[in-house]
Amino acid sequence: MKTPLQQNRTLAFVLALVTASLTGFWLRWHLLGDQIFLDDEWHGFYYAIGKSPAWLLTHFSIPGATCIPLNFYGWLLGATTGWSELLLRLPSLASGVLCVSVGPLLAREIIGSRRAGWLGFLLAVSPLLIFYSRICRPYSAVALLAFASLLFAARWLRSGGWRPALLFAVTGVLAIYFHLFALVTVAAPLLMTLAYVVSARRSEVTRGIVAGPSLRQWIMVTVVIAGGGSILVLPALIDSLHSTFFNIALAGKLSVQSLPRVAQLISGTGQPVLTVLFWTAFIAGALEQCRRNPWFGAMLVSLYPLHALALILSRPDSAQSAIVLARYCIPLVPVSLLFVACGIQAGLEAVAKYSSLQPGLQTSIALAWVASLALTGPLPQCYVAPNNFTSHGAYQHHYGSIDWRQSFASDLTPADFTLVTTLRSDEISPFYLLLASRPSARPIVEYPMLIGDHFNPLYYYQHFHRRPVLVGYTTDMTLSRGLAPGNIYGNTYIDQVLSLVQDPADLHFRNFLSMDNLAAMRGRGVEYVILHKRFEAQLPEVALPLPDLTRLRNQYQKTLGEPCYEDAHIAVFRL
Repeated sequence: MKTPLQQNRTLAFVLALVTASLTGFWLRWHLLGDQIFLDDEWHGFYYAIGKSPAWLLTHFSIPGATCIPLNFYGWLLGATTGWSELLLRLPSLASGVLCVSVGPLLAREIIGSRRAGWLGFLLAVSPLLIFYSRICRPYSAVALLAFASLLFAARWLRSGGWRPALLFAVTGVLAIYFHLFALVTVAAPLLMTLAYVVSARRSEVTRGIVAGPSLRQWIMVTVVIAGGGSILVLPALIDSLHSTFFNIALAGKLSVQSLPRVAQLISGTGQPVLTVLFWTAFIAGALEQCRRNPWFGAMLVSLYPLHALALILSRPDSAQSAIVLARYCIPLVPVSLLFVACGIQAGLEAVAKYSSLQPGLQTSIALAWVASLALTGPLPQCYVAPNNFTSHGAYQHHYGSIDWRQSFASDLTPADFTLVTTLRSDEISPFYLLLASRPSARPIVEYPMLIGDHFNPLYYYQHFHRRPVLVGYTTDMTLSRGLAPGNIYGNTYIDQVLSLVQDPADLHFRNFLSMDNLAAMRGRGVEYVILHKRFEAQLPEVALPLPDLTRLRNQYQKTLGEPCYEDAHIAVFRL
């Protein structure tokens, strides 16, 4: 029977977890229905079009469509309900919400209730975890599955039994199935156990630390993980070694300058002082766990050099970019937050020893610090409605204040790319400023849109005109470049992908409208349709001219009359 103190701690943990879960769900759901399908989200969708399920289960494409289960899920949607933004993003959303609630539950037995409660709040407000919960990519699932596999391994070590062993193996295999780089995380408990077993033979100090499963049991689970992962991934990996694997592996160059920005992304704040405090709490928490739970703490700490070594050996393409490094190492985000949660509680306990601060006030101070992380990160400037582009790289690649004097410049851009594709504020059409002077909730349709964030200025226009945005497309576009077997590029028009869908009735995207369906536009309350004759800066040089632009203009002139506004870059028709 629990003591009153234990009951109070349980109640406090439950309240903290419920609050964190609700907060995390809201932050992942807010404005989600309005979000345009962007950038890397198109990889898996494009790869699934026209392929058989057997092919998708035995092949993937590097870079881009590297996640077999998401590729297959995309096919399944096309064969049943059809494609929509929400359904394509649903696995990521579910993984993100589960991470906030399941992570603390699994960690509670290991780190304690109060620390697990702080972990829940930190998971809820982490911008990286929120961002990848809202897009159709594998990283949200990898964060959940890899983190869960670590916690199941630790629980197995503490209690023994085959249930946590089985869950460790299943979540580990699935993490690898969603992304090969998760192998680094899943291998850490196995390597740490081997290290402790070897050292136990030499020292009496460590002999009792690995007291749960035997070495034989660890080896059996290792065989299960290796066998399951090989069955699921090896056919596709072997095929990619002969095709696209080296398009990304050994193709990049690591940059030391990106490491401070990676630290900022994991901390979730653009405020330098808070970033320093975050990593100070991280160090305190890591030291505490290495002291209180030596195997667990050391195993988690080992993840950092293991990921660094894996990145050095693999040198993935665009490795100079902090956001690329962060998503390859996405399991380090919840692990880092766990250490910070432990550091917060260790700090509170230290304060309690030397001050008369009431427990409620201590808790309020810690909650205020967690809230300050969220308020000084990208979320306040990202979640300003209307914003149909919250997953655009401008909001997610770094967490400082956005300089709206010019549009997004991606650090994924190759060094030999010399075209100027960023826009200045004085280059955008005066029509957008005219819209801003006439506030309205009626949306506008923009056409066309290039897939890559670094070639997509529609988010930038929206900052000035403040109208909801829908994106137009056609379904009869074929161009000589922009698509390749298994891969798409940043300068690909969305029309090129959507034109590959045999039955347009399978397209249920809420935020895309056919440019030939004026009735649907009127049904959505659209006020203006904007044809971009020529994007600003040197953007017109990155893609081929649109063959349908003249046809659409002539069609609109016959149906809607002359443009209500026109300049060198756009022609605007009013519905």
